[in-house]
Amino acid sequence: MPLAVKPTGAATPVKVAPGGKAWVKLTFVQVQGEGDGYCVSGSTPVIHPTMVVRLPGSGAHQVALDEAQFTECDDTVTVTAVSRVQPY
Repeated sequence: MPLAVKPTGAATPVKVAPGGKAWVKLTFVQVQGEGDGYCVSGSTPVIHPTMVVRLPGSGAHQVALDEAQFTECDDTVTVTAVSRVQPY
């Protein structure tokens, strides 16, 4: 199931040299508790096995996740504008 995307920050073109880096920060509503967990909002936590990130002009890229899946609440991801500076 696709997540709703909530963009933040001003979008400006970012040129990346071959082999260079650019960053984008993705933020999800955190699942609370241990094991089965729960969502503060009352929604049911959703497990996603993978993620596909699309950037204008660069096609789609499959993102490998360290833990092989991620769990989030409320079906929304907040996304910063692409930057040459690594976000905190």
